[in-house]
Amino acid sequence: MVLVICIDGILVLFWMDNLLAFLFWVFGGILIFCTLVEGYELCELMLIDRLRGAKLPRESDEPFVSFHVPICSEPPEVVARTLRALGAINYSAFEVLVVDNNTADELLWRPVEALCRELGSRFRFFHLSSCPGFKAGALNYALQQTTSEASVVSVVDADYEVAPNFLTELMGYFQDNGIAFVQTPQDYRDWSANLFSRICYWEYWQVFAVSMALRDRQNAILMHGTMNLIRKDAIVCAGGWAEWCLTEDSELGLRLLANGARGIYVTKTYGRGLMPFTFRDYKRQRRRWVIGGVQQIKRHARFFRPLQRGLNSLTAGQKAHYLRWWLRWVCDATIVASLPLSICGAILVLGGFSYIKLFWPLSVGLLSVLTQLILRAIVVYRLYLALPWRSALGAMLANCSLIWTIGCAWLAGSIMAHQVFQRTPKRPHAEPSWILVARGETLASIAPFLFGIALFAKLGLSALAASLSLSVYFVFFLPGLIMARLSAGERRR
Repeated sequence: MVLVICIDGILVLFWMDNLLAFLFWVFGGILIFCTLVEGYELCELMLIDRLRGAKLPRESDEPFVSFHVPICSEPPEVVARTLRALGAINYSAFEVLVVDNNTADELLWRPVEALCRELGSRFRFFHLSSCPGFKAGALNYALQQTTSEASVVSVVDADYEVAPNFLTELMGYFQDNGIAFVQTPQDYRDWSANLFSRICYWEYWQVFAVSMALRDRQNAILMHGTMNLIRKDAIVCAGGWAEWCLTEDSELGLRLLANGARGIYVTKTYGRGLMPFTFRDYKRQRRRWVIGGVQQIKRHARFFRPLQRGLNSLTAGQKAHYLRWWLRWVCDATIVASLPLSICGAILVLGGFSYIKLFWPLSVGLLSVLTQLILRAIVVYRLYLALPWRSALGAMLANCSLIWTIGCAWLAGSIMAHQVFQRTPKRPHAEPSWILVARGETLASIAPFLFGIALFAKLGLSALAASLSLSVYFVFFLPGLIMARLSAGERRR
């Protein structure tokens, strides 16, 4: 009996060793592929002239614009600044529809309702005590209430203060009937107040200054949920906003492009909102964006079929940009998924049940990702955006601090169908301790680092590759702990 158990145990260990070897080759290959694809964007950025986005159009008549402002449990003073800025726009033909959805506290929505009455007949307020579909449900309701005069819809988040020249400078684009939407940057105010906000700002801004401008060259703009202008007929013909998706904005943009529409990206800022106040809010926002992306892939895989053209398809350039964008998140998911396997491999090697060469493929993949992140910090932040080294390194720190969150979100979105929309708070609020906020990152950084030390202590230089790969996890996940600590310290001050 004992002999049988021993034989079974040896067979299980042998099977685990072979399975881990196979998975390390797979994960290492995925990481190398993602690195090469990301490197293509860096090469493209260095080879082309500086990106400037679309030129501003000539002035046009004033088509009627309907501003849609969805709010949910927002601070009245924040929404008031948004609505007063909209009221001061230098344009005559517009309305503002404020749709408050699922807010139970009357102290939050009653002042906004009163302000809309004060601002005049252009402003209309709607309170929906029970609105399915989260933000998309509120936007669909606003679409139903939009005046028949309106030909263009503009979505503005509850915290965004719009510039007075927003419409006068951009409405001329819609003289071209082929243009379905115009997107401007998602920019922020008061971001220089502290180090945490500055780091987050540059991590955000590289998307709008670099990635979005590159996508504009292939009509592959990622439409985001504020500071945009969209033809009302295009939204209606596309079937409205997707209430099943956590990122209803980019999902609608994807459908519009697949239907042959054209989008324009303007690099000039016309409105600024609020940054996430804490690292926890920063992570929650990114988690929602990533899960929304997974939902889009699962629902719209047909758009990306190779060699397919025409309706319900994308051009080769559009497919490349969307897939390249999502591959960044696949890379982070691969890093997170490979972590427990690396620890299992280390245990097998320490127990004498496997060989150290098991780690080689994954080690190469992890080190290639780390090299790419360093090169991106140099090319994008230092050379292209001309940031000081401190800001460039801070942006890289913020980028790495989200690897755990993005990877877990991608895996969760791939496995679980139902997800809950989590809004980003618009005022400072109480938070748990920074250790609790970054507990996942803490464990994910310390555990592999200790196993790497144990392997090196036992096997010496022969375990260098394995120790390095386990140490890379420490480099990837420790920034989450640093950002949580930095956020907590800034909040106390």
